[in-house]
Parts: sequence; structure tokens; C-alpha cells
Amino acid sequence: MKRLRITVEGKVYEVIVEILDEEISKVAHPEKQTPSHGQIISQKPFPADKKQGDITSPIPGKVSTIFVQKGQYVKEGERLMVLEAMKMNNYVYAPHDGKIDAIYVKSGDTVEEDQLLLNIS
Repeated sequence: MKRLRITVEGKVYEVIVEILDEEISKVAHPEKQTPSHGQIISQKPFPADKKQGDITSPIPGKVSTIFVQKGQYVKEGERLMVLEAMKMNNYVYAPHDGKIDAIYVKSGDTVEEDQLLLNIS
């Protein structure tokens, strides 16, 4: 990750940018679902100590919106939730098709990087 400072219309912002492989970026962020605002963060590969299907937070932040509920079926690339960090909306997408088995956070929760958010079977 790189920390950058950008200026938009005279206003200075500090942002953290994650450089992704072009192929991974296309899978994690289908063009049809890319919002016109906010920062898009892809799901990182599963760490060795996590169960398959565990979705962890790519960044520290606050859970602002959860789009899914337990038992719901989702498709790869579907928006799961929004994490707010540095006043930017960071979307977490489903890395594969499956059923939401568990949601470990709720709107308003503060999360750390790599904290377990939910599980998709």
C-alpha cells in the first residue's frame, strides 16, 4: 500500500492506495458495479490460518452499511458491505458465489485490518 496526498479543487486529501494486479482487479471489481465515488478495495487472499469462505477487513475502519443478511445467496462481485475510512466509502465484494453463513459485525462497528467480517460457504 502507498500513502499519497492529492489535491482536488484546492482541497488536500491523504489517501492510502493498494496497487492490484490487473487480472485480480477485474474479477474483484466488475465494471457494472463500480460506484462513481469512494474507494474500491478488493478482498485479499485468505491467510493460511483462516477458514475458506472467511471474509476479513482489508483496512481498519467503521462498518457503515451491510447489504446482505445471514442465509442470503450472493454472486461473485456482489457488494457485501461498506467500510468507511478516512471519510471514504470502501466497498467489500464477494470473492465467489455462495451463501452467507455468518455475519460477525454490525453497522456502526469499528474494525481492524484483517478482522473477520463474514463467512460465505
